[in-house]
Amino acid sequence: MELGLALTKEQGQRRKACLLSTAGCILLVLAYVMATSDTPPAVANPLAIASMLLGMFALVLGIVYFFAVHPRRRPGFELLYWAPRVLCIVFALFISMFALDVFEHGGGLWQTLLALTMHLIPTFLLLIVLWASWRLEWIGGTLFPLLGVLYLLPPKGLFYADWATLLLMAGPLVVTGALFLLNWYYRSELRGKA
Repeated sequence: MELGLALTKEQGQRRKACLLSTAGCILLVLAYVMATSDTPPAVANPLAIASMLLGMFALVLGIVYFFAVHPRRRPGFELLYWAPRVLCIVFALFISMFALDVFEHGGGLWQTLLALTMHLIPTFLLLIVLWASWRLEWIGGTLFPLLGVLYLLPPKGLFYADWATLLLMAGPLVVTGALFLLNWYYRSELRGKA
């Protein structure tokens, strides 16, 4: 009886993982279609970027659900545990895409590597904060919102006019920080000690 119940839970977990991965792939295809359509960029670009972020999040979360399941963690707590970590990884991948423009400048190998390294500094910073907050969630709960607020501060003499850009760049950081704070608050249940 217990073996049958364990198989049912495992099948349910795999079904959830497949559904999340499928939804992620659909959202990624939708983002591609929106980005390549004739829709005005002011409408299509924010929707395409949001669809791409949600699609990447769902796809990576589906992969995590497929492979990494804690035996003593309830499904809601499983989602709460993995959501900030996956969101941070997806956001790091997203901002890393902006570093790919260094290959268009046609510099030499060392110039290109230096420019790529410079462009990837924000990604490295995010990954260092993620590494520090993987087990000490309060670090991510304080540093990620701080990074989001720092992004909102304009450089001297400049003003950001596009609220969608601000929301897409600072929003995931603030949400990641809030999720890490919830991880810290529910740490005993998330680590299976309850």
